[in-house]
Amino acid sequence: MLAVIQPGQSLLFTTNSSLFQDTYQAQVRVVYQDRIDLLLSLYRGYLLLLPIGTEIRWLSPGLEHHVSTVLSRETQSWSTTLPQALAAPHSTKVIAVGSGKGGVGKTTFSINLGLALSQLGHRVILLDADLGMANIDVLLGLRSSLNLGHVIAGEYTLKEILQEGPGGLKILAGSSGISSLTQLDPIQFNRLSAGFRDLEADCDILILDTGAGISELVLMFLGVADDLILLSNPEPHALMDAYSLIKALAYQNSAIRPHIVMNRCDSQSEALKSIRSLKDASKQFLHLEPITLGWLPVDPSIPRSIKARFPLFLSHPHLDFSRRILQMAQTLGGKTSQPVPNKGIFSFLDKLKRRLGAQ
Repeated sequence: MLAVIQPGQSLLFTTNSSLFQDTYQAQVRVVYQDRIDLLLSLYRGYLLLLPIGTEIRWLSPGLEHHVSTVLSRETQSWSTTLPQALAAPHSTKVIAVGSGKGGVGKTTFSINLGLALSQLGHRVILLDADLGMANIDVLLGLRSSLNLGHVIAGEYTLKEILQEGPGGLKILAGSSGISSLTQLDPIQFNRLSAGFRDLEADCDILILDTGAGISELVLMFLGVADDLILLSNPEPHALMDAYSLIKALAYQNSAIRPHIVMNRCDSQSEALKSIRSLKDASKQFLHLEPITLGWLPVDPSIPRSIKARFPLFLSHPHLDFSRRILQMAQTLGGKTSQPVPNKGIFSFLDKLKRRLGAQ
């Protein structure tokens, strides 16, 4: 339902113009039956003068997914058409990858999963959301100093910091921008919102490679994603940390059902035994049952591929490791041509905003 727009109300918006891609704010002067008059506002010390015909994309609550067109501009005000609803957006699946502890192979898994999903025909963006060990660009041999911090500051857009990786995979560097997510003001948050909405039409699956452990940011990302993958290995302390992460997530949402991937297993029997122990503990003490996504073997080619900065899925597609990654991608990768309630980037951002607002 379209929000009621009142005189004196401040509205957030962005535009479809390459010259005006930040998040802006303007105060409503008068609401007519066929248009809205807004007061001219300052942006970084200058009057914001939008050309006639510019498309306005509203970002304020109740106006999301609505657009207007600039009709005229006067000395102290400017006018737009009344907000019109956009066509139903393409629905992107958001997958978050986490682990109870560091060093279990989470980032290597995220990269190879993204490549497998890309090979299946999905358009995949991988967001490096690991504040402490953000290194996806290093592992892929990419060179860029731009990250989410520059988007939050209004210096670049998400599309401008998006990097082309191997195998059709695209990369968003998080770095320092991730750490400030819990302290964003409305304009900064909407810079990210507008950027992700621009990416929605060109992205089928967004993968979040989160940090290890149970930090506030990790729980936030894992808790609002469409699908959650929890990576562990058969070592007792890794299993215990994985269980602790599931427990923390279940405390926030008792209905959560993470997908389990057991990494670096010597055999199938070891993998299944480890998965079963984690699922049994979760069922007995947390009253939830994780979903088995699969397991991955120990392979000496993996550290060699890391040193070579070339993913194993591309260099050795016929290895057992690569075949198992592909099977997981096939399980996760159902394309969605129509929006699904409570799914996709729009829903992800809405849940993220509500989570941030509750802190």
